[in-house]
Amino acid sequence: MVVWMKEGTPNHDIENESNFCDRTILDSVLKAKNIFDELNLFELCHARTKANPFETIKSVFFMNRAALKMANIDAATEFMFSNIDQNTYHNTNLGPYYFADVCAGPGGFSEYILWRKKWHFKGFGLTLRDENNFRLQDSMCASPVTFQALYGKRGDGNVCCPENIEDFKTKVLHETDGKGVHFMMSDGGFSVEGNENIQEILSKDIYICQCLVALEIIRTHGHFVTKLFDVFTSFSVGLLYLMYKCFEKVTILKPNSSRPANSERYFICYSLKEEQVVQDIKEYLRTVVKRLWELKDNSEKDVLEIVPLEIIKTDENFFSYIVDSNNSLGQRQTYGLEKLAAFCRNTSLVETRQEELRKKCLEFWDIPNLSKIPRPQLTADQLLNLSVDKPEVYQAQPKEINDLSNFNSTFTNVDDWHYCLMYGSRKYNNCCIYAAVGASKVYRLQRKRWVKVKNLQLVKGTLLYGELVKEWNIFRKDISVDPDAQSYKQSLHVVDALRLGDTNMSNLKFKERMELLQVYCKSVTKESTPSSVRIRPKVMSPLSSLLSQPPLKENRQTGSYISTLPVMGYNTFSEVFDVNSLLLLKTNDNQFFHSSYVLRVQIFINSKGEQNEHKCLSLKDVMAQLKET
Repeated sequence: MVVWMKEGTPNHDIENESNFCDRTILDSVLKAKNIFDELNLFELCHARTKANPFETIKSVFFMNRAALKMANIDAATEFMFSNIDQNTYHNTNLGPYYFADVCAGPGGFSEYILWRKKWHFKGFGLTLRDENNFRLQDSMCASPVTFQALYGKRGDGNVCCPENIEDFKTKVLHETDGKGVHFMMSDGGFSVEGNENIQEILSKDIYICQCLVALEIIRTHGHFVTKLFDVFTSFSVGLLYLMYKCFEKVTILKPNSSRPANSERYFICYSLKEEQVVQDIKEYLRTVVKRLWELKDNSEKDVLEIVPLEIIKTDENFFSYIVDSNNSLGQRQTYGLEKLAAFCRNTSLVETRQEELRKKCLEFWDIPNLSKIPRPQLTADQLLNLSVDKPEVYQAQPKEINDLSNFNSTFTNVDDWHYCLMYGSRKYNNCCIYAAVGASKVYRLQRKRWVKVKNLQLVKGTLLYGELVKEWNIFRKDISVDPDAQSYKQSLHVVDALRLGDTNMSNLKFKERMELLQVYCKSVTKESTPSSVRIRPKVMSPLSSLLSQPPLKENRQTGSYISTLPVMGYNTFSEVFDVNSLLLLKTNDNQFFHSSYVLRVQIFINSKGEQNEHKCLSLKDVMAQLKET
């Protein structure tokens, strides 16, 4: 394929690019675009407000109009993006479902997805920093907690940089268990004021880099949508041809939410084919992207073509579709531009269908007709009071067993109980109720008062029970050789939950709560943000399985036991924490969150089996008593 790549003198002339459209339609589009040269921005905006039949839709309760574009695209494709959790290829797990949002600051596309799917979906973003950055924290309808902005190896978010693409790919694949995202959205563009006729040529690098990122990170049978402008040049059509070969189906859509006078349209790709089909094309696009990056400051040479015209023409279905699409959208854009010019010349003209179309579009897109209203702000006390009848109960400590004589009377049926290993000791016991009243406003109920937790983000409305743990991340198998081959990270181990965002868990059975907790923790933790508190669910096991618990090693420095954890960090050999106690929850079908919480039991243990002044039990004695029970 590399021999297909054709280089030459940069071409800034679109007038002769008629291989993929009717010549007269191309001429009419270019001629109609002259309105941008004749009128100032104020005149154009004023005329557009009156002429565009869909203009009054605006952004409804979202940050900007981009969210409505994605809502429009989603509805027009039978919600294939937001309902990918119902897709037969992907509905075999509980989630989370992953998406990527590229070149899309301030994040309208992501805001729409997170509004519709809440914390069940997790997003990764790559966009330019500074004025083009993501601003999901400004959203009034979606939580930014399950979205992670990444900026590549260079830290600038430039999607055209091969190093940034590789870094983004590596981090996304790590956080999606090597499988990739379920779909990707991209909306790259920049101001072309004064160069509207060559917008397509100026955007070619963004076109191909967004497509390469998609092939790098989308899992098999995943979907992709990306913004295009005109599609007249051999470079653009060749790129679409290669993507067409990678997916089961493709289409080009001009959403109603996209203004009719501009060149904007969206290329939608359904169901990525198996890796062996995609691999060669992916490798080729990497080569082209690398070459474009090398030529970015070269004014005398450019990549002009990546698939020969004769190859494209041999695929009659694809070729005829591109021509028909360009002709149809060209006629539609010409009409929109001529209408805009007419409204500029005659300020008394009025588009009478705006309110009717607004109502019909929102109904079809399944978007409520609401305005931007800030969500009510609650304190941690108010959140707890709204969620439970007797909030004072949640200040109570667990029942403690420090004498084996109490064991049998407490655990009359071990099959009714689950246990987990705890970091908390008598000296340091940080197992509390945690309340999120804002993304970064998370408090723990400690000694009857709420204490703010730094660097911890949870979805607003969350109430959960867990403990802060100091985890050791070990980067080499033999840490005695190099003490620097380990570090520690603060982690919130979640035992149980009363609320996860807007989801009330109080009346769910233990197994259902644990399943949702698994999804929630994977959605909110941010491994690519080193300073953030990691979030993971406690490893909960039936009490009867304690007898088959793998022997715990002893930490010679602390005298505690050490337990291994599922590895979450990058390039980490293992992750461990000190175990100082056991927590036991009654979890049979008669126990919901409240009763399970009230009946919880804690057993403080020591590593040497010595009963000290606080009457800690040895794990060996506990296991022996359990065996008798």
